Amino acid sequence: MDTRTRWIVGILVALVIGLAVGLIIVAADNSSSTTTLTQTRPTATTRTQTRQTTTQATTSTTPNGGTPAPGTTTRTSPSGSGGL
Repeated sequence: MDTRTRWIVGILVALVIGLAVGLIIVAADNSSSTTTLTQTRPTATTRTQTRQTTTQATTSTTPNGGTPAPGTTTRTSPSGSGGL
């Protein structure tokens, strides 16, 4: 028997043993404990009405000494066709 066949047979035997152990564990688990779930529902509902108000404040901003954002300047490319 060559090496590859031995490896395949070994893996298959390990797989069968693992499945057998899993089946034994599942078959032996005969726990009779059951879980009972109870769900409570509210008996009365209360409705409330809310109003949402928004207030807008106007503020003026002044520059605080930082570097200003670059303005919109038109860029011209050199004459001729460029790019790739």
